[in-house]
Amino acid sequence: MDGVIDRLEQLQADFAAAVGDALSVIADLPDAEVMRLLEASGRVLRSNDALQVAATVQVRQRSEGLRGERMTTSYGCDRPADLLQMVLRTDAKSAARLAKAAGLTAQVRGITDGELLPSRYDELRKALAEATIGLDGFLAATAPLEASRGRVAPEALVEADRQIASFARRRVQGRDADGEGAPASDSPAPTPAELAQFAQVLAAYLDPDGAEPTDDAASRARGLWIGRLRDGRVPLRGELLPEVAAQLARLTDSLLNPRIEGAPVPQGVHFVASESDPDDGLDPIDPRTRVQKMHDAFATILGAAARGGELPDLGGAAPTLVITVDAADYAEGSGWAHVDGGDGVDMGVPIRVAAQVGCAGGIQRVLFDDRGRIVSLGTSGRVFNALQRRAIIARDGGCVIPGCTIPATWCEIHHVTEHAAGGATHTDNGVALCWHHHRTLHLSEWQVRMRGGVPEIRGPSWWDPGREWHRAGRRRARVRSSPAASCG
Repeated sequence: MDGVIDRLEQLQADFAAAVGDALSVIADLPDAEVMRLLEASGRVLRSNDALQVAATVQVRQRSEGLRGERMTTSYGCDRPADLLQMVLRTDAKSAARLAKAAGLTAQVRGITDGELLPSRYDELRKALAEATIGLDGFLAATAPLEASRGRVAPEALVEADRQIASFARRRVQGRDADGEGAPASDSPAPTPAELAQFAQVLAAYLDPDGAEPTDDAASRARGLWIGRLRDGRVPLRGELLPEVAAQLARLTDSLLNPRIEGAPVPQGVHFVASESDPDDGLDPIDPRTRVQKMHDAFATILGAAARGGELPDLGGAAPTLVITVDAADYAEGSGWAHVDGGDGVDMGVPIRVAAQVGCAGGIQRVLFDDRGRIVSLGTSGRVFNALQRRAIIARDGGCVIPGCTIPATWCEIHHVTEHAAGGATHTDNGVALCWHHHRTLHLSEWQVRMRGGVPEIRGPSWWDPGREWHRAGRRRARVRSSPAASCG
């Protein structure tokens, strides 16, 4: 046995040397050689996955029974996953995935003859051992079947295991004249996503009623939780039903995806990043990360829903965000404003947030005496009405900040000259800004002004080194009056 470990250690040393050589020349390799390198590294990775899963099986089996006799105890760990994290230098998620695969590939010895019995997914175990699939592919293929376990006959799961392993080995699902699966010609090996899709089709066939109990359990577990203010942020957690998550994803995609006419269609294989792997790259025009854009899109959706007028009344009026601020603090632009978070929760926010909300909404002035009695109650007409809003969005066509793709119907209307400074609630003083740019305009280098009732933009030096004023919004043809025709 020691000879096997010695061989592996020697192979690792040789592999490390080969990797060093490859890294020194990889920049000069032609495309075909880079592809060969990737394919070879993939085979090595899958072989390593098989080895680690097999070793994890032993760790799990030798860590059962009395604590003093457990393998984990002898190495100072409480659980197999803890031992894996330590020896493999990996994270908890990766260790848990290994432990899960080990549980599904573990073989036990028969009581009568001592022979190893088949594992739960024995054909997929063999495909893993021969590096046909890796850890990702194995877990992707077994997950749909595991979800239906208990509702599907054991022999049906054995057949599903055989079919998925055959699919992974690139064999057609029919039979040839000899009763054997025939290799598919020039068929690429399936990816983990394709294995999962194939397994889902089999699981749906074997367990046609499986969606019902799954949906019932999901409905019971659904929920949304809004936490308490902490460090200027409020945590939001929840479990959404699939159709709700899909609707939210559609709405956020409509706001985040650029409106590009005639965009080229990607050719060949094209992968789309999942939500679990956000793109945190920064754009020179929009420095927000992907998750920050998702937050701002969600805020835009909430604002549009509140303005839509289709939600039920709350306290005899449309649902209204209430922010209170001392008049003196508001005038000075310092201090704190307070957001009514419901259930008596008071959330402190900067004065500038109150200014933004007041700009897009309205201000109600309430005067108290020294004892706290209300002695005066009034409102100020600072909200752009529906006619004004339609005119402004028709003029601007969307958020006026260059590069922003938020459509006008989702935008807020900003007072260019603040209402508190005498700015009128008039189309000549209103521009369309998305939630993000409205909230951060005063913090950025973007500036907006009105000239003859038309908005103009001045951007940062990286956008325009001369920092000139540029007309914002849509270019429209001039409307000229023509003299009436006369008949002689």
